[in-house]
Amino acid sequence: MKNILARGGVEFVAVFLGIALSLWVDEYQKSKEARQLNNQILKRLYDNLEADSTDAVWNYKAHLFAKRGSEKVMQWCDNGQKEQDSLDIFISSMAISTFFVNNVEEYNALKSSGRMELVKNEELVKKLHEYYTLVNFVKTIDERIADASYNRFIPFMMDYADFYGHKESRIVYDVYSVFELISTPPKTKLKMFASNKKSVSERSANRYQTLANDVIAIRKMIRKELKN
Repeated sequence: MKNILARGGVEFVAVFLGIALSLWVDEYQKSKEARQLNNQILKRLYDNLEADSTDAVWNYKAHLFAKRGSEKVMQWCDNGQKEQDSLDIFISSMAISTFFVNNVEEYNALKSSGRMELVKNEELVKKLHEYYTLVNFVKTIDERIADASYNRFIPFMMDYADFYGHKESRIVYDVYSVFELISTPPKTKLKMFASNKKSVSERSANRYQTLANDVIAIRKMIRKELKN
């Protein structure tokens, strides 16, 4: 009887260990596959962020140009509106608006998969959340700037210009349109637009510089995460 019980106990332990081992292997395989999927997403995210960096730097420079142009217009208003060859370029820079074009698909896939916890670097997870929160804010501000430009400043300028469009002989910042003045806009209102644009563009340039710096830090963290 004792031998039968002993054999039964051994068989029970063997079956139990077999089931436990099978469950462990299954869980390990699922965890491995999940990590591989996360790494694939991180690699694609890494590549997407490179494009984000390029666009952020481009927009940063556009807002810097708009800020400097606005400063020149303010100086022109304060200095008696003396004749200046580049005035149309400076005024045209005040119509600059930008749109941040980035791909959030991989980040959303990582977030919605429910496996964000598989990313070992907690600082990376935090930095990603902060980065995409800032991206959403920047896009909202971009829309407001564009609305102010298209619906207020450009219509205002149409009374003092007979052309607004791309002209290779008169370059604003890269692709932006230029006004060709036919008369001088009223000093008070023009300076008001310029002072507002200077302030808005300065803040936007700072935000885009922050985005560009964040991308550098995040890509460095992703490289480290993929090596682990």
